[in-house]
Amino acid sequence: MKKDIYKLKKIEVKSFDTKTLKSVLKVYFTKNDQMQEFSHDFDLKNPVEIVNKILLEIKKKDKIIIEDSDDILQNIYIQRIDNEEEIEVKMLNFFQILCSKCAKLKSMTKAPEYMRIYDEIKVTKFIL
Repeated sequence: MKKDIYKLKKIEVKSFDTKTLKSVLKVYFTKNDQMQEFSHDFDLKNPVEIVNKILLEIKKKDKIIIEDSDDILQNIYIQRIDNEEEIEVKMLNFFQILCSKCAKLKSMTKAPEYMRIYDEIKVTKFIL
C-alpha cells in the first residue's frame, strides 16, 4: 500500500489582471515532507471553484503506477491532504475575501482607493 500525505503551506498571488479578473496563483505544498509547487491561472470570481481546483491539482500531481501483484494491498494507493476539511474552510474564507476585493475594483471610481485595493490583491498571501 502506498500512502502520500500532502500539506498545504502557502498560496500567493503572482500576477493579477484587473480587466478579466484573472490571476496566476502559486501554490506551495509538501508531499511526504518534500516541498513542491505549481502555478495556475484562476478566474477570481468563484471561490468554491478555486478551492476545488487547487485541491484537485495537488492530488493529481502524481502518476499512479499499479504493479501486477498477487497481494491486493500493494495495489492500494492513498492520497490525503492533511487537515483537508479545516484547510478547505480557511481557503474558502481567504478566496471569498479576495474575490470580493476583485469585484470592488470593477465599481471603483476614486484612484487612491482603487490603487489601495489593487496593491492589497497583488501582495496577498495565504500562509498556513
